[in-house]
Amino acid sequence: MPPPSLPPHSLDVLILADLHYTSLARHTCPISARQAPLARELMHKALHRLRQTGVEPQLIILLGDLVDNGQAPGAELDLARLAGDLQKTGIRVLAVPGNHDNAPERYAGLFDSAPGLHLVNGYGFLLFSDQRGENEHYSRTPESLAWPSQIAAQHPDTPLIAVQHNPLHPAIQSGYPYLLDNSDAVSAGYRDARVLLSLSGHYHPGQSLHEHEGVAYATTPALAETPFAFQHLRLEGRRFELTTHTLRIGVPGLCDVHCHTEFAYCATTVSAGVNRVLAEQLGLGTLCLTEHAFHLYFPCEIAWTYDWQRDRGLAEAVWNGSPRRGRMAAYRRFAAAQRGPGVRIGLEVDLMAGGELLLHPDDATGWDLLVGAVHEIDTVRKGTPQAEMERLFMRDLERLLTYPIQVLAHPFRIFTRHQMAKPEHLYREVAQRLARAGVAAEINFHTNQPEPAFLRACLDAGVRLALGSDAHRFEEVADFDPHLRLLREVGLEMDDVARHLYAPI
Repeated sequence: MPPPSLPPHSLDVLILADLHYTSLARHTCPISARQAPLARELMHKALHRLRQTGVEPQLIILLGDLVDNGQAPGAELDLARLAGDLQKTGIRVLAVPGNHDNAPERYAGLFDSAPGLHLVNGYGFLLFSDQRGENEHYSRTPESLAWPSQIAAQHPDTPLIAVQHNPLHPAIQSGYPYLLDNSDAVSAGYRDARVLLSLSGHYHPGQSLHEHEGVAYATTPALAETPFAFQHLRLEGRRFELTTHTLRIGVPGLCDVHCHTEFAYCATTVSAGVNRVLAEQLGLGTLCLTEHAFHLYFPCEIAWTYDWQRDRGLAEAVWNGSPRRGRMAAYRRFAAAQRGPGVRIGLEVDLMAGGELLLHPDDATGWDLLVGAVHEIDTVRKGTPQAEMERLFMRDLERLLTYPIQVLAHPFRIFTRHQMAKPEHLYREVAQRLARAGVAAEINFHTNQPEPAFLRACLDAGVRLALGSDAHRFEEVADFDPHLRLLREVGLEMDDVARHLYAPI
């Protein structure tokens, strides 16, 4: 007798297809629509997007064509890099090879995904590596055709999900042989085995979920081509939900006022070059490279102490010690070289001792925008009462608004950083002060949760809103999905949102 099956638990799955990654391989993708060099970043951004929505996947399924040319010298290094990145996530991975991948045995070894049955949380995932014929034709061997019925008999209570590269149903009107040559026989076997769901890639536009003879079929769109789609599968027994997400921004012309570069001490994987390419490909209208002024003036060990907020002499020593003023001159040259169509440059500026802006007079001009921030307050210590914190925050806000800043960064984040409640009773007053100063309020999700009530107060006061990724890693660059969801929550229509948003001229 077969061993008794455990009842399945719920399972969240990230599904990725057709990355066509090319980096270390000596190969150039001949199809310009495929963003092959960006595939690794897109993969990480897909995982980041799910996590932003509160979903922590327990399984990642890769539907083939991870590299663009598996026969190119160095392609095995690209494949290993993807496998290594996924290994670091700690999430189980199942992968089937595609027609571009080559060497299916190596592929199966890297991803611990030999063809056959893989049990995950009470679900059976049937992985197929189909046989290649001439002229890009593929078919399933007689031995593999028999697997579904055999496994269904051995695991009668286990929901089965079939995973392969080539689509099976419906037919695709094309001279290229996307479907398996014996797809009808494969589908009949799935029907007889009561397969719950069949997942495929290969056909880059994808095919929506549909049912055929009691089996659900879906073809996941290619991650490597716009709109850079991926899917989330939620399994609950024999019930499931399949959702398609896209990384490309759905609202045209948006501006990110606050994206960091490799000059930030707190940056991890952002770089101006990658930021710019991601912004362009993901449909961002304007990218603002906006760097911390205090990171540019001071070495790391001084910057993070915030002693420069209490001791003006630290700033004077930097300003008078060298015409380069720390790394400011280097950043000015670097940033100026980035400026161009769709790219603006700026600084994120703070107050220093005495309430003066930490900005040398020679550095006050030449920027497209200044983003004001209250990261710390000079006299706040552990144990400072909430009421005193609120008073000091309003004092520094008033000081900051006397300077020519265009945006207030993460307006109330300092309270949560100090494990204090956000002062809701101040929302309307802050909004009114921003309105009088003509300064926009930033929507910022980087280690922060913007408050809808404050945004409504800003809109009521006529304050424009600014979208800021505050990106410190590339996953955050041009990722405005949470921002747009919040704007909808506060009642803005996407076809009318532009008039409420700030962007530098």
